[in-house]
Amino acid sequence: MSVTARRIASVPYRTSSQTWQAIVDLLAPEGSPARPTLLSAGGPSAVIIAEEYTSSAPIVVLPVTGPRIRIRTVHGGDAFDAAEDETPLMSRPLDQPGWTLSLPCAADDLDELRAALTGHSQITVRSLDDDVDDTASGQAHGVRIVINAAELEAP
Repeated sequence: MSVTARRIASVPYRTSSQTWQAIVDLLAPEGSPARPTLLSAGGPSAVIIAEEYTSSAPIVVLPVTGPRIRIRTVHGGDAFDAAEDETPLMSRPLDQPGWTLSLPCAADDLDELRAALTGHSQITVRSLDDDVDDTASGQAHGVRIVINAAELEAP
């Protein structure tokens, strides 16, 4: 699976809420069907960014089609340099329904942030040490390949 990576400037260049807004703008520009879902998860997402979990482990986005997207935030003095290097995505990865987004979180905050995101079925919270399985995308989107050998032999 191919991967697209982005670094987004955060505190002190932006507040954690403004950083989440920049990530939403990157993934789901105005008019995107995913935008309201992402915006409604702003509180818990801003907490995750403020705790700097997203600097050591990426936000992982699995669109229905296209590459996996990994987003890390940059904090401290490096945030100002990172702001100059921010680049938009070449596509609108969340325009098709069925995408998922996984946020990293330390173990002590995991249960509380999962509870805060209840009702956001497309957005999950995972431990900092966990990665998102490549097969999760196909399973999450109901993709299943079936080959009927009898049909291959039919005249």
